[in-house]
Amino acid sequence: MIAVTVDDSRAALQVALRDLWLAVAELVLNTNDDQPEESDLASAEHVAQLAVEIQGRLAEALARFDGSPPASVEEAMRELCDVERLVREAGLIYWRDLRAHGPVSQLRGSTRRRGGAWPSWWSGVEQSLERCEEPLVAAGQAVGAAWHELVTPPPTDTTRTNISRRSS
Repeated sequence: MIAVTVDDSRAALQVALRDLWLAVAELVLNTNDDQPEESDLASAEHVAQLAVEIQGRLAEALARFDGSPPASVEEAMRELCDVERLVREAGLIYWRDLRAHGPVSQLRGSTRRRGGAWPSWWSGVEQSLERCEEPLVAAGQAVGAAWHELVTPPPTDTTRTNISRRSS
């Protein structure tokens, strides 16, 4: 069985992923269900699709925690590699496709030109996106902490005697 600190970091990672998944679930709801009735704006559909892609990656990462915990360090490392990849992919979609200046500017312009309920919809989506940022950062930090616990050797119990050196 793996050391307790590794189990603790694994549990903390699972909690961080669940928190991120919940924030992204709100984003998915806002991008899909809250779209105005005349929902034919292609860029809005693209944002909704990207939010679902992020949610899918996070669901896959959380599924890695189903069942019993890894029985060895090697199994834990394989699990963590998969989780890290999925979190990284979700983060890439988030930062590159949803929060970068280009996509944000394009959507703001599209929704303003469209008028009606669209600017309000985009404002709500932006607020949901902002609420995803902190949990995304926390999930990345939890991945780092889990790696640290896995690869840092446990402290060895050595007793040192302080011997002072005296010059003769």
